Amino acid sequence: MKTEQINEESKWLEYFALKYNPFPVAPDTDGFYLTENVNRILAEIVHGVVTRKGFMVFTGEIGLGKTTISRKLIGILEGKGVETSLVFHTFYQDAELLREINRDFGLQVDSLLLSDQMKILKSFLLKENRKGGNCAIIIDDAQNLDQKSLELIRMLSNLEADRQKLVQILLIGQPELMDKLNAHELRQLKSRIMIREEARPLNEEELRSYVLFKLNAAGNTGTTTVTKNAIKRIYKLTGGNFRQVNTLMERCLYVAFLHDTTNISRQIVNEAQRDLSPEESAPIKRPLLWGLLVTLALYLTAGVLYPGIFFKLPFVKGEAQVVIPRCRKKIREKAVLSDQAKAIAKKGTPVAPGPIPQPVADFLAAYNLSDFEKAFFDGLEKNLLGQVASTILEQTGYQMVQLDRLPDNVRARYAILSLSSANDGNERYLLFWKPQVRVKKFYLGYQGKEIISLERLLAGIDLYHHKPDGIVGRRLMRAINHFQEMSGLTITGFPDEKTIFLLCEAQEVGSRE
Repeated sequence: MKTEQINEESKWLEYFALKYNPFPVAPDTDGFYLTENVNRILAEIVHGVVTRKGFMVFTGEIGLGKTTISRKLIGILEGKGVETSLVFHTFYQDAELLREINRDFGLQVDSLLLSDQMKILKSFLLKENRKGGNCAIIIDDAQNLDQKSLELIRMLSNLEADRQKLVQILLIGQPELMDKLNAHELRQLKSRIMIREEARPLNEEELRSYVLFKLNAAGNTGTTTVTKNAIKRIYKLTGGNFRQVNTLMERCLYVAFLHDTTNISRQIVNEAQRDLSPEESAPIKRPLLWGLLVTLALYLTAGVLYPGIFFKLPFVKGEAQVVIPRCRKKIREKAVLSDQAKAIAKKGTPVAPGPIPQPVADFLAAYNLSDFEKAFFDGLEKNLLGQVASTILEQTGYQMVQLDRLPDNVRARYAILSLSSANDGNERYLLFWKPQVRVKKFYLGYQGKEIISLERLLAGIDLYHHKPDGIVGRRLMRAINHFQEMSGLTITGFPDEKTIFLLCEAQEVGSRE
């Protein structure tokens, strides 16, 4: 059964071109998302440990990422040379708890006597202190500690040498932990709290950034999109709780996979929520879903899932000037349309199977890509154009860009192939260019030379006002989102080929002005 689940997951991950599940329920320090609140919490606690504040408490409701933060914290502290001991099995109490602390420090004591365990721990802490070292004990799920164990924590927080705390202690737990510390019997321990932090859920804007970050970190290159209405719905259903967001988004991806779409819409979110909480579903909704599935099956059976495509070429005059971007090489190609092609352009008549339609041939010839005529046309008919575009890019350096609307400056500079959907009549426009910048990875903290180029492009159109450092940060992510919004693109948070193309064109227009 487990193998079947792995195979099933690999199918939808492959469909979305993701390297791994971006929304795991288990703590994920590799795909760690740093909100401003989490960044502040980490900074405060690290400062407290490094400056030997002694005793700290970090609380939060279930699912707000406390365990993930604790794992991230250990990595930061160890990078600063701090010896750490993490206890996450808090069913250990009193002397057994102390033995677990010692074990994680690498200390072995067979005796279960509290005095023996305390003696070996103090000896270790003094030794580290003499070497100039620092030690920290982190206890997760600390709300489970009984009063006797909390009294032990107070004893450990008393350990000092040369007016320095020998060990820094961080208790992490649910809000009930503070209820225990507020007890009259533990007032001495509570009085020692030097840093008190609390986790909070994502707000709606942070949730959108979180979802895009997790997708991009897992390998998304802008193909998978999440609509604004979907984000609003996810926020309403989860309240910004990290664990609930991960659970819902994982199901959304699977539902989208079943519907053969890479666009996470509000409808996809609602269906995913119904799958997770069927008892909350309205009975009247299910027939609609079954009707959709039956209709989809009928389309598949009839072989009309991918209807015929219509072709139109905007260059209907006797001659078209094509500017090959960045190379500054101008090519004049005849673009005289045949009678059949003119009829296609005028009436939107479906192209009959057989020879390559003249508009397609003219379009590819404008970029000296005539060798790809058959593969390109087959890709259009079979809805596999992305595979052909990848081959063309690999062999020639020309990248295909698909736009939903065509700016005037782009229309004047490129040969364009206009495609009309047989379903809704919406047009999309294809062109080729040789990109200045190609971004394959884009997530918080990622560093690369291509990011410097991206920062400079955004600076060139006055959307980025900071010194380029080649590191993906919040300011850069906001600038990408802003540009996508002002350009009428779907806001994915990822600088995909459409975004970079329009960004380069915007800078080109700015430099000419």
